[in-house]
Amino acid sequence: MLIRFTVELCVLILFIAPSTFAQEEAGVIDKGRVPYEANSPHQFAPTGWKIEQQVTGDLNGDGLSDHALTLVEAKPDKNSEGDPTERGRALVIVLARDGKLGRAGVADKLLQCTRCGGAFYGVVETPVEVTIEKGVVVVQQDHGSRNLTNTTYRFRHDPAGKQFVLIGFDYADADRLTAKVVSESTNYSTGVRVTSRDRGNREIKTRRVIPKTKIPFDSVDSAKFEEEAAKRLGLY
Repeated sequence: MLIRFTVELCVLILFIAPSTFAQEEAGVIDKGRVPYEANSPHQFAPTGWKIEQQVTGDLNGDGLSDHALTLVEAKPDKNSEGDPTERGRALVIVLARDGKLGRAGVADKLLQCTRCGGAFYGVVETPVEVTIEKGVVVVQQDHGSRNLTNTTYRFRHDPAGKQFVLIGFDYADADRLTAKVVSESTNYSTGVRVTSRDRGNREIKTRRVIPKTKIPFDSVDSAKFEEEAAKRLGLY
């Protein structure tokens, strides 16, 4: 009787364990809940989300202050054990229009989550750096363990298409044990991609011409961009 009870208890634990002990995954923002117009930047964070970082600058050349808003899920920063929770992020670009603020783009797959830094960051939240440089929104983030992946995305307003487009993407893979770095830098406006590799004490650069493309800000998926870059560089 005792053996039967023990077996049944173990089976019960196996069924409840995934839902009881598993780390809750990072969420993805619902773009439909982000308003197209508001009176203040904070109103662009829908229920369940909040502004983690706000940077301001003129993004379309009209002399008015625009905003790039990093949103993060409004979950508790830490769980019951004191470890950081896994929270999703999104980037919203807001333009000043006739006394109000208008939504110019929402990227739901661009920014890495707060626990997506890998062993390099351990239990520390993974940082994301968003800046505005000469009217360009610049996004920098990294993650990894022995091999550290570093990426930079650059977005600029396209008046013809009335949207923000990706104009530059930099990818670098650094082996922290050997200090060797493999990287590429792509300029989608000029159609040039430069690849750099360490060869002993030398750095070998290769220049390629690629099609000039306008990639919408909203459609950029960082996981896909990194995967494609790693394949081009022969990293896997």
